[in-house]
Amino acid sequence: MLRRIWMGCLLVLMAACGSSPKTEFYELNADMSSISQAANLSEGPAIGVWQVELPNVLDRSEIVTRDNQYKIALGDFSWWASDLSQNMSLLIVTQLSQSLQSNRIVTSPWPSYRKNDYQIIVRVQRFDGELGGEVVLRGLWSLLDGDGTEELNRQVFEFKTGTADLTYQEMVAAMSRLTVQLSEQLVDGIIDQQAMQ
Repeated sequence: MLRRIWMGCLLVLMAACGSSPKTEFYELNADMSSISQAANLSEGPAIGVWQVELPNVLDRSEIVTRDNQYKIALGDFSWWASDLSQNMSLLIVTQLSQSLQSNRIVTSPWPSYRKNDYQIIVRVQRFDGELGGEVVLRGLWSLLDGDGTEELNRQVFEFKTGTADLTYQEMVAAMSRLTVQLSEQLVDGIIDQQAMQ
C-alpha cells in the first residue's frame, strides 16, 4: 500500500516537472488611438528606411532586460514574435507615413529602379530596461540624400520612459512608445531638411 502511494506521488512529481510555462510572443506597436487613417498620397516624400541596426546582444528572439549596469537577463518565455530589427523598422515606416502623409515610404531592400528623396539609417546602441523600471532607447540616426551618397543630417538620440508594472507586456509597450518618439524626431529632421531646399 505504501509502495503504491509512493509511486503515485512520484508520478505526480514527474508530471509537474514535465510541464513548462507557455512562451508568450510580443511585438512593437503604436497606440492605435494616435494613428489616423492611412495616407493615400503619391505626392508625399519618397523615403527609404534601412533596416534598423541593433547590437548583437539585442539580435535574438528573447526579450532582453537589464538588472543593473553590468547584468542583462533574457526572457526565457517572453519572445519577440518576429525579428526585432524588422519590427522596429516597420513601426518607424508606419509612423513616418502617417506624419508625412505619404505612402511612398518603404523599408529596405527596395528595387534598384526606385527613386528616393531621402534615405534613413538608424543605428541603435541600447534598447532595453528594467522590468518595472526605466527603459532606454539610445543610438544615432543619419538622413541621407536620395542616392544614399551624401549625409544631410546626423543626430545622436536618447529617449527614456518608465514602466507601470513588472510585466513584459508593459516593457514592450514602453519600447513601442520610445520607437514612436524616435520616429517623431526623424519626421522633424526631414521637415527641417525640406525647408532648407
